[in-house]
Amino acid sequence: MTVAAHAAGLWMIANMLLALLLGWVVGYERYFSGRAAGSQVYCLVCVTSCAVTLVAGYPSLWYWGEAHDTGGADPTRVVGAILTGIGFLGAGIIVKSGLSVRGLTTAASIWGSSAIGILVGVGFYLPAIGLTALFVASVSLVPRLEHRLPAHVAIAATLSFRPGYKPRAGELRSLLAARGLAMPADSLTITHDGEHFELQCLIFANSTSADGELMSRIASHLAEMAEVQGFTVAHSSRA
Repeated sequence: MTVAAHAAGLWMIANMLLALLLGWVVGYERYFSGRAAGSQVYCLVCVTSCAVTLVAGYPSLWYWGEAHDTGGADPTRVVGAILTGIGFLGAGIIVKSGLSVRGLTTAASIWGSSAIGILVGVGFYLPAIGLTALFVASVSLVPRLEHRLPAHVAIAATLSFRPGYKPRAGELRSLLAARGLAMPADSLTITHDGEHFELQCLIFANSTSADGELMSRIASHLAEMAEVQGFTVAHSSRA
């Protein structure tokens, strides 16, 4: 590796690190609001986009800095085709189940890993190693960090009400607010089986890593509501 390639590799890693940090800032805002796709997804997408953009800026260092007769072919088209094709592959992993969406982080990881292959393919070994390290940090260290920070945790809830009771969104929202909980209006679904109403929604609660009994606390609050005949609560996983 030449001195110029080594310097360019270090500069690329520094820029990818900055991209990861800025992507995490955006992701944490969504995570804090309880609407996150997973901060890891933002980190992976941001750092991958940065890596691919940087590769396009150093054509003189492609393929170990050696001159090759490409016959008029444009390597950037190959890069675009790879990213598009792998994007379709990752999309097939994303699954929506009720209020939860699973597979986003895995899909982003698959799409992002194609950038590692691209870096190796054009001879950018140092940036490829740096990008791999940033990927590992995104999927392993970022969640541990966020679990120590305050956030609004989303809980998927299904509430069955006693016969004859007609739930009103405003009244239910007030009951939850009195217990430190919140219900976003856009998550509300109400069904009626001819005897009683059933409501499906997301319940937001303030939580940190120290609050390990969050689910039990929410269940206790719901059990205190005389209008609620039965309920089911589960973590709403969107990553």
